[in-house]
Amino acid sequence: MNDKIIMDTNAAVKAAIPKLDCKDEELHVRSKCVEFIGRFVKNPKSKLVLDLDYEIIKEYRNRIPTNTDMGKVFWRWFNTYIGQISFDDLVKLDKRADGNYDKFPLEERTEKFDMSDRKFIALAIVHEEHPPIVEAMDGKWLGFKDVFEEYGVHIEFLDMDYAAMMLDRKSVNKRSS
Repeated sequence: MNDKIIMDTNAAVKAAIPKLDCKDEELHVRSKCVEFIGRFVKNPKSKLVLDLDYEIIKEYRNRIPTNTDMGKVFWRWFNTYIGQISFDDLVKLDKRADGNYDKFPLEERTEKFDMSDRKFIALAIVHEEHPPIVEAMDGKWLGFKDVFEEYGVHIEFLDMDYAAMMLDRKSVNKRSS
């Protein structure tokens, strides 16, 4: 795992969910998220790339609990980090009137990618180092992984097996609808 990353919100959200509140099938992915967040915040070289308009920070604030053990660990690290973030890692994302980002590779193969997650893809493209996006378990990302690779966007899944299972479920649900 790289020291400089873009982190999809669900990695920290899943880590911050108390074990007792987690579905049995998600315990393994939760464990991987807890391990990831623990290693990330303990590494003094860890850097998180964010957008200058704070869209990602707002999403983190709305979704990552502050009152759980791992939530507290993440927020303690984040609040220190944000005060020291390099200007190079706080990147402006230009947005069009239709809500898409100028640098999001909008084409036939990506038009169904979740609008709320497009900021992460655009950020990976805009940042000069093109840091990888850490994704915890969202299967829909897996369905677009190869397309985004063509644009230089690398997605690192914390639990590839779980993501594949979720993508398969989504495909089965679409076929049965």
